[in-house]
Order: sequence, then structure tokens, then C-alpha cells
Amino acid sequence: MSKDPFVVLGLNENATREEAYVAYRELRSKYENLRFESGDVGADACAMLEEIETAYSDVLEKIDERERTGGSREDSRTQFVNEKLDEAEQAIKEKRMEDAQKALDECSTRTARWHYIQSAIFYRKGWVSDAMKQLELACDMEPGNQKYREAKESLAKHMKANTTTQGESFYENGTKAERTYADARPEYTDRRGCTVCDVCSGLICADCCCECMGGDLISCC
Repeated sequence: MSKDPFVVLGLNENATREEAYVAYRELRSKYENLRFESGDVGADACAMLEEIETAYSDVLEKIDERERTGGSREDSRTQFVNEKLDEAEQAIKEKRMEDAQKALDECSTRTARWHYIQSAIFYRKGWVSDAMKQLELACDMEPGNQKYREAKESLAKHMKANTTTQGESFYENGTKAERTYADARPEYTDRRGCTVCDVCSGLICADCCCECMGGDLISCC
């Protein structure tokens, strides 16, 4: 007979997503290090981790079902949040980013879906690194969600392919990232302005021009 997933996580049947996530993380941290122990200790820890993962997945499914059927406490608040998230997603499809952000800001509960939608808004605004932070939060809260995981992997590939392009950041007050030279050598990527070689080259060119016109900018050349 399978165990009640709420009992495994130490929750009651009216637990929220946030409460389930906190319980899940606490239990995982308790057994993660023990799994490397030898003998029965490590084996039991591995078994517990598997049981915790299964229980967390089952709890999320039951919460989803509960929210759909409206059979729990504070259904009105949950329904309000879901309606706002739907509103935000629709606004993104219509490219109304400010309206989408406004809808998210009205949500008092920040679920995995909330972070996923926030990542989409940040991405549309060019704040790629911030979008990744939100996707990481969504994946942490719902590690079994394939949609969030695939979005994170896709964004990671995009960032790797565009390492020289940095957008503005919501968390950095809209300050642009530092620009770098086109020279791909890493020793030059953090410098600003021209180098000593650039100055010398410019002076030599200027001296040649002066000599052609009867002058001499650098007497030793």
C-alpha cells in the first residue's frame, strides 16, 4: 500500500504549493548527504529521497486537481491568482508587456508558474540573465515540470550562443553591461578606451602626414 504523499512530506491536505515546496526542500537536505554513506545508511537515504520525490510530485498533482475542482480553503484567492496569471499570459501573447507585469504584481502568491511568466516578460524586454533567474526559480519549485525545464535549457543555449550580447537588467536599475572590444582575446575584454599601441600607431601616422606637408611631428623618426 502506497503512503499518503501529504504524510510523507509532513503536510495536511489543505497545504499550499509554497508549503509543499518548503517541506520538500527540508526533507531533501536532510537525506542528500547521507546517501553517500556506506551500508544501510546510504541505501536508506537513497530510498527516502526517491520516496520524497514521488510524494512531492503526487502532492503537486493533488493540489492542481483541488484547484480545478474548487474543493479547498481559500479557493477565491487561488482563483484570483490563476485569473491574473492567465491575464498576464494573454497580455504577453499580445505584446502588452506592461499590462502583463501589472497582472503579475497583483498576485500575492508567487508560484512556479508566476516565475515562469515573469521570465517570459524579462526575456521580451531583453533582460536575458534576469529571465534565467526566474526560470531557475520555477524549475526549483517544480523540478518535474518538463515545460519549465525545456525553457531553461533553451534559454541557456541562447545565452551561450550570444555571450557577447548583454541586455539591460531589471535588478541593476537598467544599467547597461560593460561593452568589450571586438578582439576575442580574453586579456583585452575588460579594458576601456585605446591601448598604448593604438596611441603609438596614431602618432606614427600623424608624423607621416606632417612630413608629406613639410613638417615633422616626431623628430627622431
